[in-house]
Amino acid sequence: MNPMPQDKTSEQLRREWVEHPHFKYRGCAPDPDDPLRMAGDPSLHIGAHHGPDAFAPEGQRERRVREERAIEVCLGCPVMVACDRYASSVTPDGRLAEPEGVWGGRRSLERHKALIAARVAVTAAPDRVFQTVQKQAVLAALAQCWEPFEVAAVAGMDVRTANWQRSQLVRLLGLPKSVSRMRLLAVARERGLLAGVRVVPDDGTVPAVAPPTRLPPVEAPAAVVLPLRRPRRSHTAVMPGQLSFESLFPSSLGAAA
Repeated sequence: MNPMPQDKTSEQLRREWVEHPHFKYRGCAPDPDDPLRMAGDPSLHIGAHHGPDAFAPEGQRERRVREERAIEVCLGCPVMVACDRYASSVTPDGRLAEPEGVWGGRRSLERHKALIAARVAVTAAPDRVFQTVQKQAVLAALAQCWEPFEVAAVAGMDVRTANWQRSQLVRLLGLPKSVSRMRLLAVARERGLLAGVRVVPDDGTVPAVAPPTRLPPVEAPAAVVLPLRRPRRSHTAVMPGQLSFESLFPSSLGAAA
């Protein structure tokens, strides 16, 4: 299954790039005076966009400088957008059409991150999913306050359940876990989930997902010390050589008597 929705195949996008009217003017084309140099920057080798180590061994710093200069060439290229669309498209086996090198002004790492983000992106759930009593209660409470225990109290549930519902609201709205409370509420209002509910604003730094909450410690009950009880003689068998109870606790027994 293709993880990134696209209306055209990688081959179609490559054809559009190659057949673009300005393709021959692309920055990475060979320089007319020196085919081993780049038209967009004659000081660069023709393979400067590709790597790692596509044409010469290099260190991390050298590679970074080369890629930055290659990106500068892309920014002045008339077919940069078409190039990026092709290189960042996804093949039928789920891979980037061009997994290595600088294409369309973006490094390989940047394009791979975009691919991964598209794979894990969550589509917002339909409105009916938010119609449960707990989700509505937590959303209304979150519009009034944001401290975990206060939200739980207003919503009428324990803090762990309230925190879990807050994270569920973020996920179902298709938002990242790091989203702020105000952003979550804004999206909820756009969806019509906060109709008639007044939102108490914060400074914009309050997270929508509650941070780990420590519950107050529960004190263990005090140990109960039972008094020493003298065994009933009628239930104690007397064995030859056995120590008597009186010989073990003479003072306590004498005081009790």
